[in-house]
Amino acid sequence: QRFLTPYRMLLEKPQVWTPVLHIINTNRPNASKLPWSPLLECPCTPQRKIDVANNTIDGRSPDPRISCSPEFAATGNPSCHLSTYVGGWRCCEHEIFVIDTSKECSDPQCSEEPVDEVRVKYTFYYEDAQPGVRDIEGAACCDVTSVTKGDENIEYDIPKCPEGTPREKCFHVAESVQPLAYFSGHTLSPDSTRKPSDMVDLVFAAPHLHLAGQSLQLIDNVTNEVLCEVHANADNTGGIKYGNGTSPGNEDGYLVGMSTCSWDGKQARQYRRDHPMRSRAVYNADRSHTGVMSLWLMQVSSLEPDILI
Repeated sequence: QRFLTPYRMLLEKPQVWTPVLHIINTNRPNASKLPWSPLLECPCTPQRKIDVANNTIDGRSPDPRISCSPEFAATGNPSCHLSTYVGGWRCCEHEIFVIDTSKECSDPQCSEEPVDEVRVKYTFYYEDAQPGVRDIEGAACCDVTSVTKGDENIEYDIPKCPEGTPREKCFHVAESVQPLAYFSGHTLSPDSTRKPSDMVDLVFAAPHLHLAGQSLQLIDNVTNEVLCEVHANADNTGGIKYGNGTSPGNEDGYLVGMSTCSWDGKQARQYRRDHPMRSRAVYNADRSHTGVMSLWLMQVSSLEPDILI
């Protein structure tokens, strides 16, 4: 993520960096004959103890909790209820196996398997704050499973198209409308005194899709203008890149990259904090998928900055 001038994420005396990593070992024989591993979608194996009455998985409440907006839940998506939850983030916690260990291992801990050491490299670019810099904050939009400020279920399932559906019509579409930025009345609001009518600049928008994602649009719900959009195409020029080889970062069949949208001080659009934004996500549904996401990870900048340089 790179923010254009004059927008920056202002940090006062940072002392700790805490990365959030989600690493799944997919180096297992792939009986599905697909180019990508189904383990990527975190199936809930028979070893998971799902207790609907107590709302727990393996004795713990799902975190984040399973909760879709009423509108999204009304679609009947299985991910919205623990009783129908079959795969995704909540079955992919730390040290959880996504294989059936009773069939593939000699014991529940798969102790005969080698332990992998994974190394991850992050690069952070920083600079000293300069006069005229504008601070940024996380936006309240967008997650297609939500219709309010912030995320709801975050993930959902893609049901397989009914048999006989023409390939050109075999897609799953999800849409939602949410306010752009946080304001008073929400626990995640950066400042409880913010009013819905306060103005912000839209600074940055990063799409987040999973495998089988075909397109994601960010739309001004008042004017219907498409503000940012990515889509898959044969030559990988539409902002969604699928791999077609074997080298790292180009694995065949996997979603390996997405483009972002960013605006500088002259280009950034100004909106009320409660301005409605619409997300529209399209997934290929020629087979079912669990735990997919359709998010816009966005940053806005208040027109009355909290930090003045």
